[in-house]
Amino acid sequence: MSLEKKSRTKIAIGHYVTDKPDDPASFTELVKRFAPRLREVYFPWLGLTNGRPHIVDIPDEEERIISDLKYCRKHGMKLDLLANSTCYGEKACTEEQRLQLTGIIRRLDKEGLYPEIITTTSPYIAKLFKLNFPDIEVRASVNMRLRNTLALEYLSPLFDSFYICRDVQRDLPTFHAMAAWCKNHDKKLCMLVNSGCVRDCPWHVFHILHHGHNYLNIFPEMQNQKLWFVCYNLYTKNKRFSDFLRGTWIRPEDIHLFEPELETIKLATRRTNYPFEILEAYLNESFDGNLLHLTEPYQGSGFRPYRIDNKSFPADWATGGIAGKCAENCKHCGKCEQILEQVLKYDIPRNTRLDYTLNDPVLRT
Repeated sequence: MSLEKKSRTKIAIGHYVTDKPDDPASFTELVKRFAPRLREVYFPWLGLTNGRPHIVDIPDEEERIISDLKYCRKHGMKLDLLANSTCYGEKACTEEQRLQLTGIIRRLDKEGLYPEIITTTSPYIAKLFKLNFPDIEVRASVNMRLRNTLALEYLSPLFDSFYICRDVQRDLPTFHAMAAWCKNHDKKLCMLVNSGCVRDCPWHVFHILHHGHNYLNIFPEMQNQKLWFVCYNLYTKNKRFSDFLRGTWIRPEDIHLFEPELETIKLATRRTNYPFEILEAYLNESFDGNLLHLTEPYQGSGFRPYRIDNKSFPADWATGGIAGKCAENCKHCGKCEQILEQVLKYDIPRNTRLDYTLNDPVLRT
């Protein structure tokens, strides 16, 4: 059955703007194909700091954003405004920030794009919307790293829905406990399923703080920024590919284990070369290809000339314990390395592909 003929899912995608409106990989083309099956689109607004940098000045960018959002609204998708930066600088908790946000809502409302949701990291913004826009759902950003029901309890007065912390979401008992709490307290649980960040990354806040303020693109001192990040050192420099298996991503084949208890399944699609591949995989809940193509940030360049073959994972990958809390206090027992031998392949044509082994001198650490 074609994607277009199936019923709407719980999937949310991120809005992005390419340099050319007729780009075959543009957001416009993406939503034309998949919109009938998508629930939400999350989007930044120009001038409002969020969790990703604004890279280039694109002519008529605001008009293109409005046009895309109108198409999404026309096709039944909810709109989720992003205010999910980890730092708002001197504007935080100020009259200036209040006026900026209320002005954005008025502008969107004028265009017929009054959002159903705002996703934020800021308790100030959450309270602002609770008081002034009570009909807009206030959602706690994944950047708040909510690991347990106690964290949900603390945020409950100001937030209607929550993104579960990526670092614990693959542990099924933890996931079910947080989902049950949300159900019992009339709240909603959401999940980002294709993050390529390493689990419990100690530099994550540092990284997204610089993203939000665009420092990575402005200052010459940041040109070698990759050298500072855990993922670059793990994969590109040290070839510790098993750490990718210890990550937080959920395979498309395992979405069914989580979907019944989730309000929204978020796909990171704003900074990837493979948005169509990502959507097809998660909408079909099946993927025969390089799993690295499905994650954002994309880690494939650090794995070359290898790939992670998604169809080679063991059947009990998600339920057998290894994908869950096993990496919380990793003892390097060798289980991940055993699975890596199954899934890591030379990225060459299928009929001549060679299997990876731990004896390959290229990958010794």
